[in-house]
Parts: sequence; C-alpha cells; structure tokens
Amino acid sequence: MAIDPYGNCPCGSGKKLKFCCGDLAADLDKVQRMLEGDQPRAALKHLDQVLAKSPRRGSLLDIKATIELSLDEREAASATIQRYLEAEPTNPAAHALAATLAAAEGGQAAVGPLQDAMELLTDSMPRRVQQAIGAVGHALMIDGSLVAARAHLWLYHGAAGGEDTEAIRTLVKLNQVAGMPLLLRDQMYMKEPPPGVAWEAAHDQAQLLASRGQWRRSAGLLEELVSQHADQAVLQYNYGLVAGWLGKDREFVDGLRRYAQLSFEQDGPSDDAIEAEAIAQVVDTENRDQPLDVVKLTYQVTDDETLIDRLTRDQRTVAYQLSESELQGIEGPPPRHTFSLLDRDLPSTGLGIEADDVPRVIGFLSHYGRQTDREERLELVVDRDDRFDSAKQLLANVAERGVAETPAEEVVGEAPVVESALSIRWQFPADTPPDLRRELIEAERRRTLLEVWPNLARAALHGKSPVEAGGVAELRLPLEAAVLNLEQSTVGRVDAEAFRALRETVGLPETQPVPAATVDLDMTPIARLTRVDLSVFATEELIVLYRRSVLCGANEAIVALAKTLLEREPSPQLPREELFHRLVSLEPDPADALAWVERARDEADAAGTSNAPWDITELELRVLSGDMQRANDLIEHLRSVHLNEPGVAEQLYRLLYALGAVPAPGEAAPGVPASQGGPAAPAMAAGPEPEAGKIWTPGDDAPAGGGGQKLWTPS
Repeated sequence: MAIDPYGNCPCGSGKKLKFCCGDLAADLDKVQRMLEGDQPRAALKHLDQVLAKSPRRGSLLDIKATIELSLDEREAASATIQRYLEAEPTNPAAHALAATLAAAEGGQAAVGPLQDAMELLTDSMPRRVQQAIGAVGHALMIDGSLVAARAHLWLYHGAAGGEDTEAIRTLVKLNQVAGMPLLLRDQMYMKEPPPGVAWEAAHDQAQLLASRGQWRRSAGLLEELVSQHADQAVLQYNYGLVAGWLGKDREFVDGLRRYAQLSFEQDGPSDDAIEAEAIAQVVDTENRDQPLDVVKLTYQVTDDETLIDRLTRDQRTVAYQLSESELQGIEGPPPRHTFSLLDRDLPSTGLGIEADDVPRVIGFLSHYGRQTDREERLELVVDRDDRFDSAKQLLANVAERGVAETPAEEVVGEAPVVESALSIRWQFPADTPPDLRRELIEAERRRTLLEVWPNLARAALHGKSPVEAGGVAELRLPLEAAVLNLEQSTVGRVDAEAFRALRETVGLPETQPVPAATVDLDMTPIARLTRVDLSVFATEELIVLYRRSVLCGANEAIVALAKTLLEREPSPQLPREELFHRLVSLEPDPADALAWVERARDEADAAGTSNAPWDITELELRVLSGDMQRANDLIEHLRSVHLNEPGVAEQLYRLLYALGAVPAPGEAAPGVPASQGGPAAPAMAAGPEPEAGKIWTPGDDAPAGGGGQKLWTPS
C-alpha cells in the first residue's frame, strides 16, 4: 500500500508527510513496499543509501531503527537511535524509541527515556511515544513493579482511547494474580489539597504535569513541596504516588506510610489511612515477613522398578497429571510419573470422612528417566517448614532401596509464610461427596482464619502476632491494614461473619457503613462498596460501579451490585444475562447458584427466548456437585429440544470436553475407532502464553516460542 502523503510524517513532527519530509516520499514509499513484501534487509540497504546523502533526517532514522528493533538487532538499533537523538534531540519519537529499546533490558531502565519523550510533547502524541508507553508498562509488569506497571498501562489506555483494548486486557490479567489485594487492583488517584492552602497553585501545577504523564517533573515539584510542608498528609501521599508511577517503590511506600500516620494522628483510623497503610504493607519489600524456601531435593534412582512399584502402591503417594501450563514450563523432556506426597495414608473411602482423617499434601514428586546429560532421578519439591524433615523421612520410608539416601538440595523459590500457613492442601479420596468436601474445606478455612492467622508473628506488626498487637495503641493502624489485606486477598467469596469474629479475636471494633453521599463513582475505592447502601444510586450509576468492579475483579462488590441491579428495571446498557452469569459463577453454594439459574431460566421463558444457555449452566453445576442423574437428564433434554439452536451443540461439546466426558477433536473415545468417534467438533486451540522476556506493546500478536522476534517494535 502506497504511503499517504497526507498521513503523519514518520519523523514524529506531527506534520503531514507532504509538508514535512515530502522530498523523501518516493524513498519512503519504496521502503514501505519492501516491508510489505517481507524484505526488511533490502529496506535497510535502501535506507542506508538514502541516509548516505541525508544522514540527519529523522524520518529515515526512525524507520531504520524500527526495522532493526523488529529484527532484534539491538546493537544496530542502539547506534541508529543514538544518531537519531543527536540529529533531533528535541524529537519525542527519538526518545520513545530509546525507551522501547531500554525496555528490552528491564522496565526501570526504560522509565527515564520515556519521561524524556513525555517532557518534549506539545499538543499531540506521536505514535512512537504511545507505543513506548505500552512497552515500558509491560516490561515493568514482568519486573514485578506492579504500581508503575499499572500506571503506565492506564496511561497507554488513556492515550489510545477506544482504539486499542490491549492495555485493559493486560490489566485484567494482572488483576487475576492470586492473592493480590483489591486496593492494588483498583486505580489510585492523587488526592485534592485542602482549599485555600498557600501551596495550592504549585500543587495544581504538579497535578497538571501528572495528568500529562510528565511524572518526573510532577514528582520534583511535589518533593520540593514536601520538604517545605512535611506535616501535610496530602503532599506526602501524592509525592509517594507519583514516585511509585516512576517505579520508585521505596518512595511510594514511605510516602503512603507518612500519609497514613499523619491522617491517623489527625482523624483516627479512617478508611483513607488504613487503605494507604495496607497498600504500603503489600509493596514494602524491606519490612516483609521472612518467606519459606521452596526446596527441590534430587535423588539418584538406584532401582527404578522398585521405586515405581512402591510409589504406585503406597497410599501416601497419589499420582496426578500435570496441567498443560505446567508441562510448558518444563525444560527438556517431561517427567515420566508425578505424585503428591501425603502426610498419611489416603483413606479407602471419603464417605463420612472427617477433617482429622484427610491427608495433607506435603510435597510433589517427579520421576525423570535417563537423559543424555543426566541420570535417572526423582525430584521432591517441598517447603522448608516444620514438616520439611518429616517429608524427607517419609519419602525415604516409601522409596526404600529405590533411591540413594542423600539427595542434592536446591532452593528453587519462596513461599509467603502467611499463605503457606493458611493454605489447605488436602487430598480427598475420589468418592468424597462434593458437599462434604466443601463443608470440610470451609470449616478448615474458618479455623485457620480464627486460630492460625491471629497467632502468626508479622513484620508489619514489629514482630508481634495480631493477637499481641491488638492491645498496643501504636500498632492499631498496621493491624487494621493487615486485616484489610487478608480480607481482600481471600480466594473466593469473603466470609463476612468469620471476619467479624476475627476482628473481635484481635481486639478491633467492627467496620462501619460508608455513607452513600461520600461515594464518588470514579474515585471511591471499590474495596469500600460492600459497606455502602447501594439502593440509593440510580441504575446508570450502579452500572458504572459494576463495570469498575468487574475490571478490578472485586467479587464481593460485583455480587452486591448485580443483586441490586436485578431488582431494577432492565437497562440496555447491561444485559441481565450477564448479571445472572456473574452471580452463578461467584456463588460458593451450588444450591444458591442453582437458584440464580432457575430465576434466569424463568426470565428467559417469560421473554420467549431460549433457556438452553441456562440448561448448559445447570449441567455444569450438576456435574460439579455430583448429581449425575440430573446431569444426564439435562444432556438428553438439550439433545432433544435445543441441539439445533445456533451455538448449542458447540457449547455442549466444549463443556463435555472440559469435563472429560468426550474426546478432543480428532480423537476417538476410549475403545472407539477414530472413524466412529462421533460428529466433528469445532477446534478449541488455546493461544500461547506470552514469553516472560518478550517486550510487549499493543498490537503485538506474534506467537511465543522459538523463531520469532524477541523484542517488540512498532508496526
């Protein structure tokens, strides 16, 4: 496709090509055609020829650097970008390319060059700068700098508008990280200063710079204001926040902590103070609980027949199948066998089983065959906790002569001590009724919450346990924050009654309702919504809050909002079907989930629409709850009544395949020839996961794996 002379010039000037680098239009068009013909080397050769005549033309250097980045030729790209910067030191696009290149080495290294670009912007943002924001945000996410990563991805989303949703999709994935407190999944905004303060104009300037993405300049102004007005809580918070956007986690933590303490001294344990301290506790890496080492013990196999026979027969080792993602994470050939190591024999039946009889998983075993460069081996992965030695002894008893006595030991990771203490690693017998499993797990979860967590020494509480900290006035704020973080990081729905009991156990008062009049639809933390009377809001306002909650993965708020919206007249902005599906998926009790399915089915019948989607939803719930008679009835009903409706056959197949009831596409069922495997089913290939070391920005859809480029460059 020929270059449009009235399109933006690639040099980043913001002018149209015809009125900027129009004399190069023919050469740029030739390069464009070479790239479309998959001839990047020829394009580079032609660019070098033109640059020999015009060595300081930004449009030529921009395209050359972009091609070199796409070919992962970083040294060549670095040299070209340096020429570009020397030729046009005030061109934000040149600095943006420098940031994109730096992002390949790590997000923090790229923040400075990106800020150079942001500070040179005038009225418009060149495409290169926009793309660099996404690249730096993704690199920061890979580095684990979550505050800065989220800020950059939100900045990209704002710059891209509705044109690109990749940043939002990445934020949603980031929000799904297990155990991440809700406050970190929500957007964080600068706070407004008290009206009429002497430093209001300077603060307004800092806010304006921050809104433009010029965070370095904003942080500089705020730091100066903090040095002059250290007793102003808002300044401490805003400086810490903007520093966090720049990837300066220490300044972020200190700023939020100073804000929280000042607010606590002035107003007591307010939501603002508790939430700031809670976020600081999560991000603070210098005052963190000592984690447990995750250790891999590697045993040389001395008798593989004896070993596998004993592992297969012993009731303290249970075979399990690696998931697809686990298999992809293994370098080299996968293990031949994998087992869970239990602390006691697996009972012969789970019918009527009690909590004290359920074995706990204390380690994971992987048996590898002989490889070219490695002997046959057995690996045990286990936490170095109070069960570490017993796990080693238990394996020695199980394996006997099958492995050498002394294993090689390697630390392969860390396990947060709180998560480890609260985790429920149980192995139920296969015939344990689902209702009984759920009942036992819920009881154990409550027990660990009320008996284990309150007695764990915590770094954030100056080495004291929550029970000990409950009587210490100066620890009230960090204790409130620790309970808030625990509540927000709870997997699944929160047991409100259990947390009320926990607060009583550690000496904290009950949390109070949040007045609806104080709720700002855009800025009030989603974490507070479960304490708000939602009935006073208009439907349109509830929908805004609902969408914010979904983006943050705020399950408790989603449930409360969905229930409230279902009591209102339907709105074209939000289908009721979505609300029902959310409630079904988030309801921990299958009976309550089925009640929502029945209500949705009744509404479908009343509206004269098909209730097949709700039959399929009920089918899944019935299978998971073990009600196979009703499940079979539903399958027969779907086949006889709904199978010819659009999409029903595909949905039914996907569900049955996910449950293991039918073979994969192209495979025969056990004992059935492939030619008799039934009707063809649609392919359901999952897309590859992105590589951890690959730099991303929106528009990058190159597959992960070997062969492709490792460094994202603008398209």
